[in-house]
Amino acid sequence: MGKREDVRQRTFAEILDAAAQMAEADGWRAVTIRRIAAEIGYSAPVIYQHFPSKDAVLHTLLERVNGELAEQMRAAVAGQPASRGPHLAAAAYLEFARARPGLYRLMSGTPGTDVDASTRRAAADDVITFTRQLISAWAAETEAEPASVEDACDLLWGTLHGLASIGSIDDIGFDRALRLADQAVTALLGYWSSPTANPEVRPQTIEGEK
Repeated sequence: MGKREDVRQRTFAEILDAAAQMAEADGWRAVTIRRIAAEIGYSAPVIYQHFPSKDAVLHTLLERVNGELAEQMRAAVAGQPASRGPHLAAAAYLEFARARPGLYRLMSGTPGTDVDASTRRAAADDVITFTRQLISAWAAETEAEPASVEDACDLLWGTLHGLASIGSIDDIGFDRALRLADQAVTALLGYWSSPTANPEVRPQTIEGEK
């Protein structure tokens, strides 16, 4: 790697880090190209050489933070039984939301981030793919047969998003959200393990029974 490319990559990372730090401290509405430039000691035109707009900064951060979340979830389940995977990944998800509230608000579309739902969903592709793999591995180990892994993934993802949202409320907090997550995941897995979760594997009704 040449010196110019090294400088380019370092500046690129500094821009993203500065934007993330501002958001954590002051919210996403406070993040501007001019303020990022002042924070890292460059002029605004230098920032525009790397990102054409604030939206471009946010979109790149969104992809990066989803990648970090996916890595944290993978690390949480590594070497553990697949039957425990959903519980461990859920806890990792909430711990990430607790540790990185500003970036989590970007992921969840808090007002001021100005990132549409389709873009946020696309950026979360790695997290979604991993969650589907997690549920498939759990089902294979426990011999459960959820009707739709995709539906199960969205249910788990939506549940964790809701719990992360209430975890940020001071009189609830993330410790309680984590306890609720354990209960919620247990309930979801119990449902997906039951014959009623998949009509195709329901016991056949004996003729004459109602």
